[in-house]
Amino acid sequence: MIVQPASMDFSNQRFSSIIYGSPGVGKTTLALSAPNPILIDFDRGVSRVRANHRTPTIMCDTYEEVLADIRSKEMAEYETIVIDTGGSFVTFLKDWAFRTQPGCKTKGGDFNSLKGFGFVKNEFNRFTEELKTIQNKNVIYVFHSQEQSDKDGSATQRLLCEGSVRNTVWNPCDFGGYVQIINGRRYICFSPEQEYFAKGCHGVTGKREIPELGEDDVNCFMTRLFEEARTNITAENEQFAPQREKYEAAMERGRALIGAVVDVDTANKTLPDFQAIDHGLTSRKELTILWNANAKKLGLFYDRVLGKYTPAPEPKEVV
Repeated sequence: MIVQPASMDFSNQRFSSIIYGSPGVGKTTLALSAPNPILIDFDRGVSRVRANHRTPTIMCDTYEEVLADIRSKEMAEYETIVIDTGGSFVTFLKDWAFRTQPGCKTKGGDFNSLKGFGFVKNEFNRFTEELKTIQNKNVIYVFHSQEQSDKDGSATQRLLCEGSVRNTVWNPCDFGGYVQIINGRRYICFSPEQEYFAKGCHGVTGKREIPELGEDDVNCFMTRLFEEARTNITAENEQFAPQREKYEAAMERGRALIGAVVDVDTANKTLPDFQAIDHGLTSRKELTILWNANAKKLGLFYDRVLGKYTPAPEPKEVV
């Protein structure tokens, strides 16, 4: 289905996010502040969440059981899937790959890291896409952080996760934040710094203070963050509406003119009108490509000296 820009609706936009930080900073509770969440508790840590902030939770022993649960009819009522933690999820995937994928065992019966983590990474990405694209859910990955030294010896925070998944997991995410305590207050940081990586998008950037929750407070930080991002997308869409209208008008006019060019005479007759098109966004570049492709197909040659099209010159014979 082709949707025109003017008809695009971002009111139900879904997002994927990473939340990571050291143990005990409240990452899981923060993730569960997303709209209508269900928790996949790979880490067996839901007991550490305050009882009044807990949500329905999937507790499984194998990856196959997780797949069965997320594909069940009961999942339709939830908007957000919280995966806690991403590192423990990778451990589940290692077990799945070891049991089910050919080539994941060495001759000695151990996990073949070279082939095994290839399966793990591919399945991790496929699982994320299934949740986002097919099931249309928000997806939040919770990770513990691990302090490492960069090439200059400075301390930097990385996702605690085996294999190269910790690098590729950032690619499909809309935004990701590092949770830390600064002067006794908790913040989630969406703009990268030297000591940690982060990712901002749709206006979600910088440091955001995380409010402390009382017994009667509603846990809604990520819900409001998603609403902010949707509002920003809609505002940007409206801001560029005049340019999009100009673009669409230019493309319609340009295609009609190109369609009228069938030979040298029609090319020269049409060229002034084509050059006079009022362009918007990328219409000039796109239409120029289409015009030149049509001229090449018709065997037309633009003579810069004469300032007009002529039939392409015949190739010279090689004596």
